[in-house]
Amino acid sequence: MYSPEQENISTTSSTKVPVKYGELIVLGYNGSLPNGDRGRRKSRFALYKRPKANGVKPSTVHIACSPQAAKAISNKDQHSISYTLSRAQTVVVEYTHDSNTDMFQIGRSTESPIDFVVTDTVAGSQSNSDTQSVQSTISRFACRIMCQRTPPYTARIYAAGFDSSKNIFLGEKAAKWKTCDGQMDGLTTNGVLVMHPRNGFMQDSKPGVWREISVCGNVFTLRETRSAQQRGKMFSNEQPPLSPTIELSTSKDDSWQ
Repeated sequence: MYSPEQENISTTSSTKVPVKYGELIVLGYNGSLPNGDRGRRKSRFALYKRPKANGVKPSTVHIACSPQAAKAISNKDQHSISYTLSRAQTVVVEYTHDSNTDMFQIGRSTESPIDFVVTDTVAGSQSNSDTQSVQSTISRFACRIMCQRTPPYTARIYAAGFDSSKNIFLGEKAAKWKTCDGQMDGLTTNGVLVMHPRNGFMQDSKPGVWREISVCGNVFTLRETRSAQQRGKMFSNEQPPLSPTIELSTSKDDSWQ
């Protein structure tokens, strides 16, 4: 996820204009970062269609600590999500390449899987080095956005991002469950919340209702507490084309962090 001058961005065949999915804006930085907007650290970031699709989609499911599950976790060429149900049982969902989507990842980590690096807001004249001992409110691998490569270029958000080994780990303390169609889903410890302002982003906009997004992109009401293991009520079709305010946060208990 880079600007046109940084990457060979895919363009439409007729006009040669870069296909732009949309923009991510960090609220609270007033248009720029303290140390300047550059590289992957920006207060405003455009999502452009990639030259080649890098999206992924769920594939094979492995139960417990089978050799296949271990291989999926250790194979750096294989994306996977690991759901730890107990010390004796883990479900590993392998992900395969999806030629129809582009994936963009957001988080505090400066490792290569993160396209958009979001840093903590530092109060006053303090520098980031002054606050390294303070627990960050942003996960290293907070969330991922999947954009359809064909019109209408629908974008959807998912909690948690794949790390450098292409894995996501949900520990015992994270809320997790099996869906009605037999798939696994879960919530990160403190969650990824979204809110669509009423009337859109206008001068007279009013705050909407905050919802929580799951690892598989489903939408829920907020939990009683941010780290509760009991999920909220699910909304079947509430994630529209992406244009919400997003809150990224986590705690030191996130095993996938």
